[in-house]
Amino acid sequence: MQTWDKSSPNVSKITPDKEKAKSLLQIVELREKDLKTKSEEFTTLIVEGYYEIMKELMTALMSVDGYKTVSHELLVGYIAEFYKEFSSAEIMTIDQLRKTRNDIAYRGVMIKAEYLARRKEDILKIITKLKETVIAKISR
Repeated sequence: MQTWDKSSPNVSKITPDKEKAKSLLQIVELREKDLKTKSEEFTTLIVEGYYEIMKELMTALMSVDGYKTVSHELLVGYIAEFYKEFSSAEIMTIDQLRKTRNDIAYRGVMIKAEYLARRKEDILKIITKLKETVIAKISR
């Protein structure tokens, strides 16, 4: 994970955008419905999907706060910096999932069902927490 740096060329200050955050929440709902239909055979795609959900929720938080980044590492760093309700263990889980997703996307790594069996509960708790945080933020 990269430490948050608002002066990075990969970070842009934008007008806070609650509508984008709401749209991202809708996309998250679609992804969640899709993942519920997948069997163990699709573990790699499920893991990748869970990361995409987290990414969209973190992007929604940044959008409401008036920031945008093209860096997934800075996205995780942003949450670590400004959302202290997420423990260091949760941040590490998000970052590990980011790295796993990169292994899938860029190296063609296949994920075993045991990986997901060990991590699914923690992943789902983080997704729920991120979603609740986004909803609270856009409700203000």
